[in-house]
Amino acid sequence: MNINKNTFLKKVPLFDNDEIATFHMDGTPLSHVYDNVWDFSGQERVTERARFGFATIDAKYRKSIQATLLFFMKERKNKNKTYAKLSVVRSFRQGLVLVSKGLNGCNWAELSDDVTYRAFKNNMVKYINDENLKVSTVDVIIRTINKLNELEFCARPVSRDDFRQVDIKLAQQHVAIPIKMYQKLISEAINIVATYHPHRKAISDIQSLAEEIYEEEAKRLDVVLGLARLNVTHKIDKLSHSIPNFKVLRNGYQLNYILSACGIIILAFSGMRKSEMYRLSKRSFLFKGTNKIPILQGEETKRNGFAVRETWQTHAIVKDALELAYDATQYLRDIYNEKNKKDLDCGKISKLQFENNLNQINSVFLITKVKMRSTRYNNDIGRFFKNTLSQFEILATQEDVEEFNRINPTRAGELKVGETLPKLTPHDLRRSFAVFFKRYGFGSTSTIKFQYKHRSIYMSEYYSNNARLQAMEDVLLDYELLGLMNEEGISTGVDIFDEIYNKSKCLSGSAGKRIYKDRFDKLGHGQHVYMTRDDIERLVRNGTMSVVKLPTGGYCVNSSCTRVCGIGVFAAEKKPCEYQVITDDQAKEILRQNKRLIKVFRELNTGEPMMNSILIGQKQKIKRNETLIKDFDLNFEPFDERIKGIIE
Repeated sequence: MNINKNTFLKKVPLFDNDEIATFHMDGTPLSHVYDNVWDFSGQERVTERARFGFATIDAKYRKSIQATLLFFMKERKNKNKTYAKLSVVRSFRQGLVLVSKGLNGCNWAELSDDVTYRAFKNNMVKYINDENLKVSTVDVIIRTINKLNELEFCARPVSRDDFRQVDIKLAQQHVAIPIKMYQKLISEAINIVATYHPHRKAISDIQSLAEEIYEEEAKRLDVVLGLARLNVTHKIDKLSHSIPNFKVLRNGYQLNYILSACGIIILAFSGMRKSEMYRLSKRSFLFKGTNKIPILQGEETKRNGFAVRETWQTHAIVKDALELAYDATQYLRDIYNEKNKKDLDCGKISKLQFENNLNQINSVFLITKVKMRSTRYNNDIGRFFKNTLSQFEILATQEDVEEFNRINPTRAGELKVGETLPKLTPHDLRRSFAVFFKRYGFGSTSTIKFQYKHRSIYMSEYYSNNARLQAMEDVLLDYELLGLMNEEGISTGVDIFDEIYNKSKCLSGSAGKRIYKDRFDKLGHGQHVYMTRDDIERLVRNGTMSVVKLPTGGYCVNSSCTRVCGIGVFAAEKKPCEYQVITDDQAKEILRQNKRLIKVFRELNTGEPMMNSILIGQKQKIKRNETLIKDFDLNFEPFDERIKGIIE
């Protein structure tokens, strides 16, 4: 679309050098428009990285980009009465830099001209393909041009169709961790919390002594720098303590390892975002109601830029993780409180900045290397998860690799046998929480447990608590997490039906036999698959097909079924279920279940009359299971043991 003569387009405004870009919380200037760094610490949530710079932008374009950015921020403030979120400003800045490269300038109005826009598109397509950029980069460019159009700097609305020629690198999901690796990860993290929780105050005390040694040596004028460092190291090494496997260091390495484990526990047992975790304090954990349900109370951060007090269900282990992370870093809190007060007294910061800093200092996760602190006091502990994971030495088996590829289709091939996970971030734990919830019966009759000293953490208890919290209407409705769970539920359904229709060599159960016959007839006419994954996904998404995984093995393809086929010990239903399907993998699971039932049967079969009813029910269940798996190529001895004391 060429610019119409009647179309009025705005020009990038020319601001004076003293035009204010960001403010202190009391409204006084913090950054000016053409500063190389804009500091948002006076108006942004304490958990955000509050500064970003412009020094790396081509000097020819820098001021125009800064002016456009400030104009956008002013428009947003006038329209919404609130500041634009830092993440939005940062994304718009990135987009303006990219657009200026493709346009070879910052005259945004030129995007309205068809000839210029075609040249711009060609430049952008070449740049994106050459740099092998992801689809998210294309989306940033599209959002930026549409924002320029909205601000009336150009007359050019765009969509993804404008960049069809781009060889887009598919956006990759965050990692969902295979179940056995996930169990080991949580178990290792729990062991660290269990080991150091009793010593949390001793850790702070010994680290405080190390800081005192450093300060004493730093004040000495009679010692050269290199020798002073040696003196510090020597004196710290001589400090004695009884903390197991703990080396006193000032670089934060050992503490970050412990804090990472605490962070993993908190995220794994809540599903919250990392920004929400960083706002927790030692007092965030409490028990709710007469049933003493463990919960976390904090701030949810996805409410149109406003933090809202919310509640997450959690587990009692999180209390220990919070206490360990908080108490072990109390010496840092003392140092940072003193620094914050000194800065206020000498006028370096305002009263509002002082209070903002105080909120950070009172949070659980603090910067562990004192001299590394810049504008923030709280620690982005998620950066250390991958390093902590490598120390756990959790290596993938062939089974783990196959599961990883199945639940992470956009990352298939990234996990290798004998290697650890390709990455681990807070959002990977969040997605794993959703996957664990949907794929592994997390909360129904789950037998998954993690060992914590002499106690077992049963996830069925976790979800009975969830039901109580739902009844109280006091559990967080995290819609993003619910969306993740919904997508994972669809993905799980597709995997199950693909196994039923295309992969399992044999099927049993009433519905399984019907499907097997239909499949045999269809494949006999030359088709390679009974139903493609795309067809399956479409039918699962529109609700035509649904499936429930039975905790005792097998599937029910009638999601509204009222039968109780999932009872594990007894044959709860005498008439076979017409909707049950048993696949190759599920037959193996049922065989393992039968072996456990037989073991229990033999332990209880002592001739005690009071046990007869239980033993009869168990025997019926064992025999019923055998009829379900007899058509599979499995080795087992038919069970025909008699119940002692009765005539059968």
